[in-house]
Amino acid sequence: MIDKNKFEKAQKAVLKKYPEAKLMCDWSGQFFIATKEGKDICNLQISQTIDKYDFDGEEDLYGFNSALNKIPTVPHADTINQAWLQAEVAIRSNHIVNRNNGKFSDEKIMKKIIQDG
Repeated sequence: MIDKNKFEKAQKAVLKKYPEAKLMCDWSGQFFIATKEGKDICNLQISQTIDKYDFDGEEDLYGFNSALNKIPTVPHADTINQAWLQAEVAIRSNHIVNRNNGKFSDEKIMKKIIQDG
């Protein structure tokens, strides 16, 4: 069983980032935390990829499928407490990845190679 303080801390952190976050249940009876719009907080990269994908004609479903398959997904939780804890971890993880992606972008690496060369 998950510690009540740990659960409350996780819930508070999620609600700070997403004030209107809500608990939802999927078709298989598992739980996840969603944004106001209903997007799974642990799997936001999926909706971001869908929104940003530039279809190259109507028959670009293979490319679209390939882009979606590259995204790791977090499975939904068996318990309500677990769903809130997963959402908190996902928020922290996304923050770390986004912060570090700027440091290791292709452009910065190329500039460094040119400077060192």
